[in-house]
Order: sequence, then C-alpha cells, then structure tokens
Amino acid sequence: MEVSGRKGFGVKADDLLDKLEAATIEEVRRRHAEMKAEEQKLTAHAIAVGALRFFLLKFTRNAIIAFDFKDALSFEGETGPYCQYAVVRIRGIRRKGKESGATDGVVTKESVSQLLGGVEGNSLWELLVTAGSLDYAVDAAIATQEPAFLAKYAFQLAQAFNNFYHKHHILSEADEQKRAFLLRLTEWVEAQLVKALSLLGIEAPEKM
Repeated sequence: MEVSGRKGFGVKADDLLDKLEAATIEEVRRRHAEMKAEEQKLTAHAIAVGALRFFLLKFTRNAIIAFDFKDALSFEGETGPYCQYAVVRIRGIRRKGKESGATDGVVTKESVSQLLGGVEGNSLWELLVTAGSLDYAVDAAIATQEPAFLAKYAFQLAQAFNNFYHKHHILSEADEQKRAFLLRLTEWVEAQLVKALSLLGIEAPEKM
C-alpha cells in the first residue's frame, strides 16, 4: 500500500511503520526505563501500528490522505495512541482499585437507579450510551464497507471516558456503592474499547 505524504509523494506503509517505530521507541525508553528491551520494542510496535492503522482507517475510502507523523503519534485528538492510552488509563485505575480493595463494593439496582437519576446522571448516561453503540458502529462499517465508523466509535468512546474520568474521582469516592458502580462501568468501557480497537487490528499495550 502507498500513502500520500504531506508533500504529495507516495510512501510505502511498511516504511511509514518503521519510521513510526523508530520515533516511538525513544519515547517508550524515556518513560519506561524499567522495562526490558524486548518489552519496550513490543510496546513501541503496538503504538506505531495503532497510530498508522487508525490514521488510515479514520478516513473514508474516497478521502485523499496526507500522512502527518506528529498528528498520527499524538496522544491528543482523533488518533490511535489517544484511544490506546484511554485503555491504559482504565487498566491502571482497575489495578489500583483491586490493590486497595475498592472493587469489593456491592452494586444494587437501587443504587444504580439513584445514580443514573441523580445530578451526575447525564455524564454517566453519556458514557453508557456511547459504550453501548459498538454494535451500531460495526453494522454501519459492514453495511458501507467503511472502517471509519469503527474508528469514530473508538475515538468517541475514549473521549467520553476521559471526560468521565475528569469529572469523577473514581478510586477516592467515599460512597462504596457508587465507587463500585464507577469501577464496573470503567471495566465495561475497557472491554468495549478493546473490542473496537481489535476489530481495527489495533492492540492496546499495558503501558505507554
């Protein structure tokens, strides 16, 4: 496959991937010096593949693509690394929750109903509805043969989770039932986002 670069010349996807990996491995080494060299390499590869695949698949088939390294590797905006990092963040929250025993709370129908109908209900519903739209995105992608629908879903879910994350203090929530519900919700979001990325051929690494 050849892709148009910003200057208009064609480049092979394999060459792009090699350059993306080279750019990524240095950042991985800087952030995670404790990692073994092989793990650093695998992480850089996953990020590079995610960046390239997402950048290509977020456009519709008839779009003219001008590849931009900085945009593709950015942790902000509609990019593969942005979606991957949302998964990494969720896993970190869940891991800390298990270590602290924060996941031991019981969720009841009454507590869920109260939360969804309360003052914070809108932000919770936003995340629930977005996460629950995966099947619609898959159906749309199949019907139109446009993976861009899935890429858009993944980005919107990652974005919705990040908004949710900044509004709710999940692990430090004093109400045990509310904390348990928030953790269950993040677990479901992770599953949906990982599934969407997997359908796009993108792996979510454990660390970034």
